[in-house]
Amino acid sequence: MNSLRALLEDNDQIVQEIDGGNDYGEDLFVMFTKDGYRTGVSIAVQVKSGAKYKRANGYAIPVDEHADDWRSSLLPVFGIVFDVDTGKLFWTNLTEALTASPSSTWIQLDRVNELTESTIENFMEQAHAYAQKRSQQEKGASLQVYPISANSGEESWFAGRNKERVQLKHFISEGQSRKLLIAGMAGVGKTALVSQVVSDPEVHSLFPGGVVFVDMQGFSNDQRLMGRPSAAYSPILVALGFPATEVPPDINGQAAVYHKLLEARAESGKDTLLIFDNVAEVSQVAELLPKSSPHGVVVTSRVRLGIIDGLETLHLDCMEPQESEDLFRSGLSARGQNVDSEIVQELCGLCGHLPLALRIAAAIAKDDISLPLGDLVEELTEAKSRLDVLQYGDSAVRAALQVSFHHLDEELQVPFCKISVNPGTSISEEIAAVALELSASRARSALRKLAQASLISRDGTSARWRMHDLVYLFSSEQAEKLIEQGEYGRCFMSIAKRYEEISEGADETLRGIAAKGSRFNTQKALAWFDDEHVNLRGAALKALDANLHEVAYYISMNLVVYFDIRLRANDALQCSLSAHEAARSLKDAERQVRALNNVGLTLTTQRRFKEAIQKLTKANAIAERIGFSEGECDTVMSLGAAVRQHEGPRAAIPLLVKATNLAKRSGDAGSIAASLTNLGSAYREAGEFSSAVNVLSESIVFHRMSGDRRKEASAHGGLGAALADLGRLDAAVESFKRAFSGYEEVQDFFGVNLNWANLGGAYLRMGRVAEGRKCTTRALAYFDSVDISFYQAMCLMNLGRLELIAGNQSNAKDLFLQAREKYEGCAAPEGVRDADSALRKLDRIK
Repeated sequence: MNSLRALLEDNDQIVQEIDGGNDYGEDLFVMFTKDGYRTGVSIAVQVKSGAKYKRANGYAIPVDEHADDWRSSLLPVFGIVFDVDTGKLFWTNLTEALTASPSSTWIQLDRVNELTESTIENFMEQAHAYAQKRSQQEKGASLQVYPISANSGEESWFAGRNKERVQLKHFISEGQSRKLLIAGMAGVGKTALVSQVVSDPEVHSLFPGGVVFVDMQGFSNDQRLMGRPSAAYSPILVALGFPATEVPPDINGQAAVYHKLLEARAESGKDTLLIFDNVAEVSQVAELLPKSSPHGVVVTSRVRLGIIDGLETLHLDCMEPQESEDLFRSGLSARGQNVDSEIVQELCGLCGHLPLALRIAAAIAKDDISLPLGDLVEELTEAKSRLDVLQYGDSAVRAALQVSFHHLDEELQVPFCKISVNPGTSISEEIAAVALELSASRARSALRKLAQASLISRDGTSARWRMHDLVYLFSSEQAEKLIEQGEYGRCFMSIAKRYEEISEGADETLRGIAAKGSRFNTQKALAWFDDEHVNLRGAALKALDANLHEVAYYISMNLVVYFDIRLRANDALQCSLSAHEAARSLKDAERQVRALNNVGLTLTTQRRFKEAIQKLTKANAIAERIGFSEGECDTVMSLGAAVRQHEGPRAAIPLLVKATNLAKRSGDAGSIAASLTNLGSAYREAGEFSSAVNVLSESIVFHRMSGDRRKEASAHGGLGAALADLGRLDAAVESFKRAFSGYEEVQDFFGVNLNWANLGGAYLRMGRVAEGRKCTTRALAYFDSVDISFYQAMCLMNLGRLELIAGNQSNAKDLFLQAREKYEGCAAPEGVRDADSALRKLDRIK
C-alpha cells in the first residue's frame, strides 16, 4: 500500500486511503490530476500482497463476494498485487475483467503489466480513458441543483431541532474544516434540518459566495440514477453564476473550471457553502469537495460514508416527545390546536417520533377531517399493519425503508432480518451472535455495519443495539419473506433457549441459590433483567404462540422475583399466568402448582386477597392430590400469608404451623426459613410477641443456611418489630439495622424503605422524635414515589404520632385524616379503625 501510494503521489495524483473498518473490496481512491488540477475522473483500487496471490505465469486476485460491486461500481475498480519477494507492483482492470467474464472467481494479472516509474504514465492514461469512457456509457443522471437564498428554505411545518440547528450552525461557521456529514435513518429529517438552517440570513452572511444545493440521488432504486461528479460540475457552475455558454463541453474541462472558480472565490473572500444531499457513497462527492478550507460543505446520507479528510459527523436521531407533538400539530393546521394532548402523545409514540411518520399521520388526519384521532391511534396500535397505515400519496415509511434495505450490502440483508427474530427492539451482542450464528466478534462487526447504514444504533451501552420501532416492523416483514420458515423457527428457538438459560442463572442469584462461579452477582442480575425483561416477556409470549411450552414456562417463572423486587406486581402476575398456561398445555401438574402459587402470591401483594385465596386453595388441592409435598408446603405457606392479611393473623396461624411442619419434614432450609418467617409475623400481629421473637430468631438461622439474603433481611425486620412490641427497643433498633444490608444487596428498595418506616416507629416509641421523623419522612417519600397507599398511610400515622409528642395537635390531625383516606382507598379496614381511634383520642385531648 505504501509503495503504491508513494508511486502515485510522486506523479502528482491524489490518493485517499479507505479505513480498514470500511473496506468493502477497495483499499483506496485515486483522483487523477492534470497540470495541477483534478480532472474529475477517479478510480478505486484493491491492493493485495503475499504468496497466495502468486501464480506460475503471473498473479491472481480472488473475487470472493465482490463480483457485483466491482462489476457495477460507479468508479472502475483496479487490482494491484505487490510481490513481497521482488518488491514489484502489477495491475489489472477488475471491472473490465468482470464485465467480460461475470462468472470469474479469480482475476489474472499478467507480468507485463508491471507498475513502475517508467510505466506509471501509461497506467494512468489507460485507467483515465477507461473511467471516462465508462462514465459516458452509463446512463446520465439529471441532478437537481439550485442556489438557496436567505429565508427560501423555511417551512411552516418545521418544528423543534433547536439543539441540532445550533450544532449545524457551529460546524459550518466555526468548525475547523467547515465540512459536515449529517447521517441518520430514512425519514429522520436530515434534508429538512439542513434546508431550515442554510436559509437563515445569518448563515448566508457567512457565505457571500452563495449557497448551492445538489441532490445526488444516492438512494434511488435505480443505481444508474445516482449522481456522479461528471453530472454535477456543469449545473453547479451555473448555480454559482458561471455563464452557461462558457461551461466546457468535456468533463475534464468542467472539473478544471469548477475547482479554479472555487479557488478564485476563496482568494477573494467569497466563501461558498455546498450542500450535497442524499449521498450514498464517497465516490459521489470526493471529486466535488473544495480544496480550500474557507468553503463550507454539508453532506447528508443514510449511511456513514468512508473516510474523508476533515469531515465531521453529526448523527441525527428521532425527535424528542415534545418536538414530535409540535411537528404533528404543525401539520394539522387549525385542527391541531383542538386535539387532546394525551391522544397526540400516544400517536407520536406509535410513530416512533420519526418526522416522516409524523408528517404522514398529520396529512392523513388533516385530509380526513371526520376521522377522530383516537381512531387513527387505534389503526396504528396494530403493529402488523402500522406500516400500511403510514402512507399518504407517494409518501410512505415502508417505501423509504425499502430503499435503505435495497442499498444494503447483500451479505447484511439476512442478518438485518434475523435481528428482528428477537422479540424486542433492543438486543445484546450475545443474543445477536446466537441469532446470526456467528462468533461474538463477527456478530459485533455485522451490527456495526448495520449501524453504519443507520438501520440500528447503540442502545446505551457498548454491548447493546436498538432498532427503531418502525425499522423493527419493516425488518420483521422482510424476515417473513427472506427467511425460510424452518430456519426462522430454529433461529427463534436458539434465542429463546439462550434467554431461558441466562435468566435461570440471574433468577437463582436473586433467590440466593446460585451455583458457585455464576456469571452474576445480585447487582449484575438485576441490571441484566433491567435490560432484558422486555425481550424475556416477548420471548415467553412468542414461545407460547409457537407451542414451545416448556421454554415459555421457564422464562416466565424466571421473571417473577425480578418483577417483585422492582414492585411491578402486574407484570409478575402476567408472567405467572403465562407460566400456568404453559404448564396446563404441558399437562404438568407440579408446574401448575408452582405457577398458581406465584399467581396467589402476586394477588396477595396487590391486596386482592379473595382471588389469592381461591387460586392458592386450588393449587394446594392439586399438590395434595398428586403427592407433591414441596408444592403442598409452598401453597399452604402462601395461603397462610393471604389469610393472615384478609381474615386476621389468628386464622392464619394453624395454616402456617402446618406449613412449618411440612417444611421441616422436607429438610429444605429455604422452605423452613420462609415458613418460620411467615409464622413469626402472624404471632406478632396476633399479639404473641414472645413466640414471634423465638420463631423469627429461628428463621434467621435457616435463612443463612439457604443463602437468601433478601428473605433474611425480611426476617430481621420482622424480628425488630416483634422486639419493639415487647419493649426491647434497643434490640429492635439493632435488628432493623441488620436488615438494611440484605435489602440493599438485592436492591429491594421497597424492603429498604419499609425498614426505614419500622425503624422510625421504634424511635417513636423511644421518644427520639427527630430520628423518628427523619426515618419516617424518608420512607414516606419513597412510598409516595411508587404510590403504595397502604404504606403511605402507615408512615402518615407515625408522623401524626410524632407531631402529637411534639405538641402539634393540628398537624397530627391533618396527618391522621390523610392516613385514614389512604387506608380507605386501599380497602384496609384495620387501618381505618386505627386512624379513627387516633382521631378520637385527639378529640379527647382537646
